[in-house]
Amino acid sequence: MQEHEVVISLGTNLGDRLKNLKNALSNIKGYGRILNKSRIFCSHPWGYDSENEFLNMGLVIKTSLEPMQLLEKLKSIEKKMGRAPKLMQTYQDRIIDLDILIYSGFTLDIEELSIPHPKIKERKFLLLILKDLFENEFISDLNDSAEKMLLKCGDESNVVLFNEK
Repeated sequence: MQEHEVVISLGTNLGDRLKNLKNALSNIKGYGRILNKSRIFCSHPWGYDSENEFLNMGLVIKTSLEPMQLLEKLKSIEKKMGRAPKLMQTYQDRIIDLDILIYSGFTLDIEELSIPHPKIKERKFLLLILKDLFENEFISDLNDSAEKMLLKCGDESNVVLFNEK
């Protein structure tokens, strides 16, 4: 069975955020081998207003799951952890958000899933996660390095490293 390298982002801005990330990490391990994980970043919500800051991180995993199978597993983790269904078409606070950013050489654009994630180059926190995971390497799925994408990114959000104390 072929294994694929996949980048997943994890985000949370409700409850015990650090515990939420650790719980999600633990659950994801059941679906692939973790090759690398980024540090944790803290940022204000992107695309909507909330007083609850996000903790975000990223993982590189090896998995034999196909994209839609992996998406299904990630959605089941979100549900199991208590993520509420979307009530409207806008962003909202969440216990956990798990997104497939890159899926080794795959491109997909259907209603349920777009690979690579369509907003990567617009979101500073995602680019910082990629920079943490890949340093200055060229990311072939995005045809650029995270460093260069950061220089072109118009997102001026304040994104800082989270201090676990």
